[in-house]
Amino acid sequence: MTSDVRSAIDELYGVPPKDFTGARNAKAAALKAAGHAADADAVRRLAKPSPFLWATNQLARLDPERVARFVDVVHRVRQGQLRDPRTAAEGMQTIRAELAALTNRAAEVLTNAGYRVQASATARISNTLLGAAVDPQLVDDLRRGRLAAELSAPGFEVLAGVAPGRTLQLVRGGKAAERPHQRAEAARAQEQAERARRVQQAEAHRRDAERRAAEAARAADEVRELERQLADARRKLRAAEHEAAAAAERARRATDS
Repeated sequence: MTSDVRSAIDELYGVPPKDFTGARNAKAAALKAAGHAADADAVRRLAKPSPFLWATNQLARLDPERVARFVDVVHRVRQGQLRDPRTAAEGMQTIRAELAALTNRAAEVLTNAGYRVQASATARISNTLLGAAVDPQLVDDLRRGRLAAELSAPGFEVLAGVAPGRTLQLVRGGKAAERPHQRAEAARAQEQAERARRVQQAEAHRRDAERRAAEAARAADEVRELERQLADARRKLRAAEHEAAAAAERARRATDS
């Protein structure tokens, strides 16, 4: 990704959804006019964010310190649970508090922009925040407010900082010891991981459908733009033909006289 594309993304993801398509197409046209055809194509392929994703991205612009603190809290809680799983409850409480503060701020952004905020909206924002915070490939996009898609919430095993299916263990003296309550916790974690897998699979299908819909919308925009250009070309052709006919008539009259 070039610096021009990154700059365009930073700018466009701050634009309200209703203005996104026009701003995106104008930015792509400007890049193309400047001789950056590849960058223009990359910008034109950017999908219009949902209002919920847009509000989530605004958090990095409105309250970057809280976003950074949330990411740090998630990281510290995950690392802490590797050392002592008994800290799970306290750690999750801290995460929930930071997550609630960010979600409420995003809801304010939506309300101020004229959107109705329902429980499903706050859930989608919360899931995206948490999903990005635990993903090393997306956490920087969260910090910068350039997330390209909504995310599903991670399962327990991701928050615990271990791979799915692995038993949580408390390490003492360099040896792993597993207690009955830990086995029960591991079983619950596996069950939650399976539920999370199914949810994530459904979410992946939903995102794919949204991506295809966005591609169709972009294609429709391009068709409309081409139709506009064709209409302009036809008007110019008719005008040119009219002027040519008039010139020919003037020449004929001049010859006859």
